[in-house]
Amino acid sequence: MSDKNLVSILIVTYNPGEYLRNTLKSCIEQTYDNTEILIFDNASHQDISIYFPKDPKQKIKLIKNSENIGPYNWLNILLGEAKWGYIAIQDHDDIWHPGKIEKQVQFLEVHKEYVGCGTKTIMYYEADRKYFEYFLGKENYYTIHPSLLFRNNGTFRYDTKETEYMCDAYSLKNNLCNGEKKIYNLDESLTLHLLKRTSGNYSYRWHKLTWTNIKRVYQLHSFIYASLTIAWELLRKVLYPVLNFLKLGIWINPIERFPFRIMGNKINIKSVQEWWISFMI
Repeated sequence: MSDKNLVSILIVTYNPGEYLRNTLKSCIEQTYDNTEILIFDNASHQDISIYFPKDPKQKIKLIKNSENIGPYNWLNILLGEAKWGYIAIQDHDDIWHPGKIEKQVQFLEVHKEYVGCGTKTIMYYEADRKYFEYFLGKENYYTIHPSLLFRNNGTFRYDTKETEYMCDAYSLKNNLCNGEKKIYNLDESLTLHLLKRTSGNYSYRWHKLTWTNIKRVYQLHSFIYASLTIAWELLRKVLYPVLNFLKLGIWINPIERFPFRIMGNKINIKSVQEWWISFMI
């Protein structure tokens, strides 16, 4: 295989703990072996290299930084380090099926009309040990971020000028796909996205409900879906401070988990391939 088919796996991490070990294991055990792993340590409080594999043949490049300024700015730096072929985005706590990259590269090598390829994703709720399959349709402007593999055109960067709210989906639609549905999602669960038991995983709660953020939501979604998203965010902004004031903050996590519990209960466990079970901590 040539450099044009080299896949650069990009991971931005911050205090990943043991989750990173299993994430890297799933990346290294890919059946497609023409890969490199570029990791940006976003000012972790620990030495993350203790979670790296012992095999020196594994091509892992680590970049460290002393200041944490968010994931997407540093993903842009890693994009500049990836020189050839394809790019795959991975979170520091998610898991890939062994055949994921191989199937995506094979698809894109045949279907030149698409700039990227995603997959159906298993959303696993750690606190409840519930999960469901999440699919964004075969053709879309974006995909579940850690399922993405795309052609490296050398110019794609995440748009972080005004906000990081929905930065991945917004940038994929406008900067990678130029407003066209050029990402194809394989109708097969090849990615597991972990929703940790800790409340820090709820990324939408980290952002302010500004006009810029509201505008992004409506640019990405239909009017009805965007309106429901905004209503849910308003509930968070109003209800959660009240619960904390009343010293009832313990209810925040169950409220956040509620939609996933409902969807998780709709899944027949035996209907989903359980290739990811061995990776769970």
